[in-house]
Amino acid sequence: MKNMSETSQKSSEELKTRTPKRQRGHDRVVILLEAAARIFARKGYDAATMTEIAAEANSSIGSLYQFFPTKPLLAEALHIDRLERLKVGLHHLAEQRPGLSAADSGEAIFDALGAFIEQYPEFPVLAGRRDIPKERKVRSRAELKELIGNVLRRAQPPISDDIALMSGIILELLRIAVVAGSEPDAAEDRRVVTELRLMLRRRLSEAASGA
Repeated sequence: MKNMSETSQKSSEELKTRTPKRQRGHDRVVILLEAAARIFARKGYDAATMTEIAAEANSSIGSLYQFFPTKPLLAEALHIDRLERLKVGLHHLAEQRPGLSAADSGEAIFDALGAFIEQYPEFPVLAGRRDIPKERKVRSRAELKELIGNVLRRAQPPISDDIALMSGIILELLRIAVVAGSEPDAAEDRRVVTELRLMLRRRLSEAASGA
């Protein structure tokens, strides 16, 4: 039993991404991640191959596997990087746009996400993966809800309703918008998103007025 446990632990450790210790290694990781972003955005997650990503990065497949032994680990590292960038953007939004109405705060959040996806078109692909670690998904959702809540807390007049509930509603609408935005032929879905945004404005206005 001990040998099996040691073997399992060793295998798990071997699957972890390698953390570069020198600047050259950090630079290589950035190049590999950006190459993966372009391939995922262009081909989707399932169709993308490690060979294509290495070629996009002008790197050998061995160098790619040195830092990212599997495609899920590569996608997870990229997804975490993009989530961190999104969280920074939401934090800046809360700091830079105080005093908006509740309805305008909701619009500002949607606009920020739209600009984010335009800059990082691979994000919907990464967010739609089936192999996202469950614990990380739960943690990321809680962090995003809190950041959205921080924007709503600065609304004027203040929201008198449950901000956690309002944050959850916005996050679900963002998820729907991401899915609709990733389907170029889904014109009807985009119309649905427009209607949902109008409903959100009314709901946030009600929450601010105490209706």
